[in-house]
Amino acid sequence: MRSKKTINHAEALEKARKFCSAEEKCLYDVRKKLFDWGVNSGDTEKIINQLVADKFLDEWRFARLFAGGKFRNNKWGKIKISYELVRKNIARNIIEDALIRIDEDEYIKVLKKELEKKQKSISAEDDLHLKAKLHRYASSKGFENDLINQVLDSMIAISG
Repeated sequence: MRSKKTINHAEALEKARKFCSAEEKCLYDVRKKLFDWGVNSGDTEKIINQLVADKFLDEWRFARLFAGGKFRNNKWGKIKISYELVRKNIARNIIEDALIRIDEDEYIKVLKKELEKKQKSISAEDDLHLKAKLHRYASSKGFENDLINQVLDSMIAISG
């Protein structure tokens, strides 16, 4: 079995800069990539510190862009976004800052639109079953239970 080829500090720093330039990254992603490239742990920390100093890495910026993108493009709720940011070792205060930037009115509109779209594609024997299926769907997208119930109550009242 061959061992991983290691790259020197300068090569790794240049590759990491390119990696971070392609799209916004967090420390977790960069640390993982440097490990995959065979960079030793001492160099990894030096490279990460340099990337932060040169503004290639910024956890706050990453979290805001990640949260906004996953909400707008993937229609994820705040619970799922938060979970994914925690998985990437983003600090709780940074996550909260990113989530608070999601416009509340737009958030509710997206949830309602997703539920209306899903409602057209499912069948249910009665309103209770319909509501349960839609609730499960919205929960899987990461929306909060109270908000889901509020939107479903307004939808079912209108349709029922």
